[in-house]
Amino acid sequence: MRAARLHGPRDLRVETVPDPVPGPDEVLLRPLYTGLCGSDLHVWHGGAGAADGAPMVLGHEFSAEVVSVGPAAGDVRPGTLVTVEPMWTCGGCAPCRRGDYHLCRAMQWHGLSARTGALADRTVVRASMVHVLPEGVDARQGALVEPIAVAHHAVARANLTPGGSALVIGAGPIGVACALDLLARGVRRIVVSEPSPVRRVAAARAFAAVGAPDVLVLDPGADDVPDAVRALTAGEGTDAVLDAAGVQAAFTLALAAVRPGGRVVTVAVYLEPVSFHPLTTFLGEVDLVASCGYRDDFPAVLDLVRDGRFPLTDLVRTVPLEAVGDAFAELEAGTALKVLVQL
Repeated sequence: MRAARLHGPRDLRVETVPDPVPGPDEVLLRPLYTGLCGSDLHVWHGGAGAADGAPMVLGHEFSAEVVSVGPAAGDVRPGTLVTVEPMWTCGGCAPCRRGDYHLCRAMQWHGLSARTGALADRTVVRASMVHVLPEGVDARQGALVEPIAVAHHAVARANLTPGGSALVIGAGPIGVACALDLLARGVRRIVVSEPSPVRRVAAARAFAAVGAPDVLVLDPGADDVPDAVRALTAGEGTDAVLDAAGVQAAFTLALAAVRPGGRVVTVAVYLEPVSFHPLTTFLGEVDLVASCGYRDDFPAVLDLVRDGRFPLTDLVRTVPLEAVGDAFAELEAGTALKVLVQL
């Protein structure tokens, strides 16, 4: 089979490798569409490989067709279209035992570790990791369920109620999905901050598609975002801020825009430390909350996707596996919003 294997920094090669074989409780999948995200880009930059130094097959956001199943894989049937919750968990650590499997202390992410990912003609996962695509959700949409689930979990962590207000920092796929999820929950007073004009236009198009053209999409380089937030909220600041950018400027903006007693949720993967004065949060009793991955979010997200609440496929560019190296270069340059590799 073909597989895109990372041998070192920016050294991604499409090669022929043996097909994987499913274990008793596992399923063999034929990936259909595999998304590339910021985590993949970070790994591509660094050339991180499996623990034994072997080349890594990336790909953790994907839809697939079930090819075959192990004898203990339950009622998953060959030919079924699925999306995958790409977390290999131990089931025995304290977080797993209390149901917080997304915080597993022995976590291995499919396609971001030694577990061979979905930039390949075949891949293997546990049967418990697959979610059947409902009628009305196609394979392209199925490949977007994983990043939408990240946003869905983050918005839940923001603890907002209908009628609330929010600032979303960063209009990449996660940030746009956060804003769309807020809209689906009845939050209408939303400001989105994004420096890229390409992303601002794409975000505005997505909001218009769900009947919310009044979402305020601002350029933090030209607009006074905290001032706009105060104008929208009678001087208070937003009830919550979702940080999907992951840089010092975003963290500083979040603290400047949230209201006293509000909540800042970091959903971005920060690669560098940030600095802030604790009095910034102390004087307003601001909650700083992290959001990591997802926990039991896929079923709800599939329902929302089926109902048309996440019109993201028009913002996606599709490339063949042979062009995956060029796709990573486009993501690095910021010229692509979202890329799906069609297997």
